Amino acid sequence: MHMLTSLAMAYVMVPSIAGSYTLEDGEAQELWNWLLRRQGLSEDTKFDSIPRIVRSTLGLHAARLASPFATVIARSVSPTVAQTLFDAEIHANVMTVRCMRKTLHALPLKLAAMAHSATRHFRERDALRAISNAGVTGRQIANTVDAVVDLLGTEGKMSHRAIEARLMTSENSAAVVRLALKLAWEQGVLTYRNDTSRWNREIRTFGLTAKLYPDLDMSMDRNEATGHLIREYFNCYGPASLRDAMWWSGLSRLAIVTAMNESARQFVAIQTSWCQSLLYMYDDQYNQFRNTVARTQAPVLNLLAHEDVALKAYFESRGRYLGKLAPQCVFNQIGEALPAIIHNGRVAGTWAWNANKLAVTYTLMSNYNSPGLHKAIRSQANTLSETLRLRWN
Repeated sequence: MHMLTSLAMAYVMVPSIAGSYTLEDGEAQELWNWLLRRQGLSEDTKFDSIPRIVRSTLGLHAARLASPFATVIARSVSPTVAQTLFDAEIHANVMTVRCMRKTLHALPLKLAAMAHSATRHFRERDALRAISNAGVTGRQIANTVDAVVDLLGTEGKMSHRAIEARLMTSENSAAVVRLALKLAWEQGVLTYRNDTSRWNREIRTFGLTAKLYPDLDMSMDRNEATGHLIREYFNCYGPASLRDAMWWSGLSRLAIVTAMNESARQFVAIQTSWCQSLLYMYDDQYNQFRNTVARTQAPVLNLLAHEDVALKAYFESRGRYLGKLAPQCVFNQIGEALPAIIHNGRVAGTWAWNANKLAVTYTLMSNYNSPGLHKAIRSQANTLSETLRLRWN
């Protein structure tokens, strides 16, 4: 029995593939740019709505306030699309959850439920450990969670400070209420919502998930949710390595490979100079790429958000956009992707919002010094500045 189990484990740790290909640098870069175009990062493939953008990108990274707004701007046909990010209709169809790598992502509802259910175990574990370390009993936390549910059921969405103020007693400190809020959030009982109309401000509120999204199942089977989530990752971001998928999701290699091998679609393996490991993508998508790559494609130039999903989707194979650049040129000390300028799939520089001048400033890498490129970047920076001003402060 032990030998059979070991053999089964060895099998499942290797993805099943229908073929393998080795791509020269030029072909690999064409594949990467083809993938960027599918995500709306080309003038001829941009989207006209936020729901279409979040589906194509597997959500928006939302750990930084500016990230969702700038991510949408880069992929939308006009500034008016980004303005709708704060509308009630978008809140009703896009949910912000803590999930991959325990960070905030804004996702379409079904994907949000999948991401929550697939990653709940390690987030809930951390919340329970914090409760234990604080010396608070399970009964006290359960009673406080019940009180939070009753309060929000009556009052609707409230800020965490307002909740603390209403529920604090001589026996129930603010710290206990915070621990209960955290656990209820990680369990999916509560939903976080930023009720702001400005990209640089947060009005953090919590509401009952059952009240805000009454038809949403936040208790999906963990294995089923993991399978859906990983297959969506490869559908959106393949070719990617197993280590890429593990880093992006925070899930184990076993979980990743199991999800891949349970897919109804076949995978192929791709070898490139981006990293030593094999990369995986769906066979049908590789064929789509081969059928379209011969067509003339316009140059790709984008100003991507801080923590843009196109960059954060990868770890091991970041060579696709770094080239020979050192990672610290694009990532800060805590591993966040800086707002980056991408030219034909490679990082050409970084940009920043100057709050004093209310304008985008940028710095280019030394090898990107052509007058034509400078002019194109300056034009995009000016347009981005105008859009960011619309929802500033």
